Amino acid sequence: MAIFKCESCGYERVVPDGLTGKRAKCPGCGRGVTIVADEADAGAGTVNGAVPSEVEMEEPDVAAAQDEPLPAGGDGEPLKPIDLDGGELDVNLEGPEDVICAACGHVQEPGHGAACSRCGEPLKAVEDLPEVDESEIDVSDLAEPDAPQVWDADFRGGADGENLETVGDPDRWRLLRGGKTLNLYAGVVSGVLSLFFVYSLSLLAASQGGMHQYLPFLLGTALTGVIVGSIFFSFMSRVPFALVGPETVLTAVLFLFMGSMYRYMADTFAPELILPTILAGVAVAAMLTGLSLLVLGRLKLGEYIRYIPLQIIGGVIGGVGVFVLVGAFAWMGDLNLDWSNVYSLGLSLVTNFNLSQDLYTMGPSVIFGLILFFAMFRTKNSLFLLALILVAVGAGNAAGIWATDPAIRDLSAPVAFPKGSLLVHLVSVLKSPMLFTDIQWSVIKSHGLYIGAMVILAVLTVMYRITRLELIRGRESDLSREYSALGVTNMVSGLCCGMPVSLSFGRSAGSYASGGRGPLAGIVAGVICAVGLFYADFILPMIPRFVPEGLLVYAGLDLIRDWMLRTKSSFTSRSELWLLRFTFAATILLGLLEGIGFGVALALMVTVSRAGRGGAVRNELSGSQHTSNVDRASSQQRVLKEFGDHIHIMRLQGFIFLGSMEQLIRDIRRRLEDENQLSLEYLVLDFRLARGFASASSFGFAKLYKLAVENRVQVVITSAPLELESHFVSLGYAGDEDGQFKIFFNLDYALEWCENRVLDAEGMLEIRQKTLPELLVPIFPEPRYIPALMKVLKREVVQAGEAVFRQGDSSDAMYFVESGRLDVELELPDGRIIRLKKVGPGAVFGEMGIYTLSPRSATIRAAEKCVLYRMTLRKLDAVEARVPRLVTAINRFLINLLSERLADSNARVRELML
Repeated sequence: MAIFKCESCGYERVVPDGLTGKRAKCPGCGRGVTIVADEADAGAGTVNGAVPSEVEMEEPDVAAAQDEPLPAGGDGEPLKPIDLDGGELDVNLEGPEDVICAACGHVQEPGHGAACSRCGEPLKAVEDLPEVDESEIDVSDLAEPDAPQVWDADFRGGADGENLETVGDPDRWRLLRGGKTLNLYAGVVSGVLSLFFVYSLSLLAASQGGMHQYLPFLLGTALTGVIVGSIFFSFMSRVPFALVGPETVLTAVLFLFMGSMYRYMADTFAPELILPTILAGVAVAAMLTGLSLLVLGRLKLGEYIRYIPLQIIGGVIGGVGVFVLVGAFAWMGDLNLDWSNVYSLGLSLVTNFNLSQDLYTMGPSVIFGLILFFAMFRTKNSLFLLALILVAVGAGNAAGIWATDPAIRDLSAPVAFPKGSLLVHLVSVLKSPMLFTDIQWSVIKSHGLYIGAMVILAVLTVMYRITRLELIRGRESDLSREYSALGVTNMVSGLCCGMPVSLSFGRSAGSYASGGRGPLAGIVAGVICAVGLFYADFILPMIPRFVPEGLLVYAGLDLIRDWMLRTKSSFTSRSELWLLRFTFAATILLGLLEGIGFGVALALMVTVSRAGRGGAVRNELSGSQHTSNVDRASSQQRVLKEFGDHIHIMRLQGFIFLGSMEQLIRDIRRRLEDENQLSLEYLVLDFRLARGFASASSFGFAKLYKLAVENRVQVVITSAPLELESHFVSLGYAGDEDGQFKIFFNLDYALEWCENRVLDAEGMLEIRQKTLPELLVPIFPEPRYIPALMKVLKREVVQAGEAVFRQGDSSDAMYFVESGRLDVELELPDGRIIRLKKVGPGAVFGEMGIYTLSPRSATIRAAEKCVLYRMTLRKLDAVEARVPRLVTAINRFLINLLSERLADSNARVRELML
């Protein structure tokens, strides 16, 4: 037979041999235990070691000393010679035993009556107490009702009887995650929205002079990208509701890439060579972007991308938003702009813009774009956005039917396409020989920097959007895996002559808000776009031109808002704001490629500077070893040793940015899942050594909050900078009694609060008040000398706030604490006061000054009303002269205390060094 034995609570039982090697939760304490084979140990079930005998106290004969009156002005009873070495102090083991009162704990010698001399309760002799057998203890009412274990025949798994060997992957692919109906609904909404956005971004790609004739081809490649991307990514991603497609940032770079190639070829190459080269450039851009993402994911480098400061790249993407707006204006006003460089672009924009005419032409589109921008300022609800678009489409068509004013009737006018089909299908492109025979590969190669820019922006924007989707989803994602999935998707899109695609946060968050929880929504969105591809000639004339143009204005404004404003958080430093503005200005004034190069160089320098100074977590400590500076009763110390693992301490250091927070959360999750330790209840984060916070670390703290709420862990923050505390209070994480985050001045106060909660949970926070002799019995080397010691101590009462002695005073006494608590305070030269320790009942302080005769090194102040017993130096010298053995016992007692303090200090140092 096999043995199930829990080392934590002692639960043990015999189980079938077939369960050997499996793990199960202990029904007693819930800890995971591995079932082992029975070794038939003859000594099993017994407890080795001698039973500790009770120490009898026999009070020395001090009657002579009691008969003499106290001298005036003395601080205790006068001393008379006490023969502690005499035979009258020998313990008679054959005589009757002392009796302990069960009501108050008083130890009463035999022959002093049947009632307690202190409280009056009747006493019961030891031989009268019944022996309690283990079989007589009934705790059946505390057991879980009918909870099957792994060895039971009816075991089917579950919360309490789960086999810990097999834990399901919460990220496994499930088509109908969240239900079929809601996923179909979210897919339809997201698919229709994707059609409108693809239409709008195609206009951006064709907005440069001469590119308008290629609009049907560009629209076909864009729809191909969103169809392939939606379907393939839904099968490969482990963020089940994520949606991809031609996205504003990549399309803006692609639009500059195609425009640059067109201008290069327009005057020197035959017209029939331009289109194949442009389409091949689009496909190559998609494939190389996908290959780069795939390599990044396969090498598991995704998590390192989180260390790049977003504000620097945010300035570049904010500049991209400006280029999107300029492209939108160029399309809406049919402006012939010179895109060769930023200065010629600005000059041509000024000279070609006709205020009265262009405002009339652009007005409806700009107004609709502003309406969308302000309506969607605080929401990502796809249904609301789609409703606004459909209302605009309906209003435009209604104006074309019923309006009499020509200006209003013009609102229904669709986008003007070149003669022929409004969209060139993928099949037509593949059948045409121009795709391969007329491609000018040298032109594509000479403009490869734009492809590199697309790769860089795709990597950074995907990281940022995945992080934001993790907040919505409530769990972490494998960024490297998502890079791999998006890389394969882009490579397939490129093989199908589709545009590069990227993750869309707006449509993904909108799909989630619409009820989409599984990949079915993305697949349905791809099917909807496929329908739009084959029915484009019927659908596109029904869409007024101000709708896609307004969407383009909205997309440009949204980029500027998201990356210039929303990346700012409570941790954004002034230097990061200047970097954000600097890269934004550099992108606008120097150009996109130059701005990207400048931003990436700055980002790398800042990242290397920050990350090269060590990890974020300096130490991980357990509350069972690393305790507060509060002297507690021995029984409380034993409880904290046993249950201190409920407290986990993490001391952070260096600059805290998004990558640091991701690693921190993984470490916390690993501690939560560690079944060899007690469950985590209090997570203490010490920020004393933290040097600053990156803006994006706010996402990490939001994920930490969700993790704490889900696992019912109290997060305790210590030494928090002002900006961190303000951030938590503003979000409602801290600031009230029931807040998930508690903030304390330093680690010592935080640990004291956590330990009080642990002691309270075990019923040991408030213990019965004892007299000083009762407190000394377990720890004094010679308990029989305690009555003699008490006669040479003077009782003193100190009120709350009073100082027993101050730092710098002469050392002339030591003190024993009977009740109350006192703070040990260090006064610094600048006037600040630091609490070094907190002492309570049973503690001794001031003893070092007795032996070294040096001035007091700290101030002792009563935190509450205290009862102390004072031993003066003069009295100690007198005792040493008359009763050397008593002084020896005192010295041994103090040596033991100092040894325990040294052992605790060594354990702390050892734990800090590991």
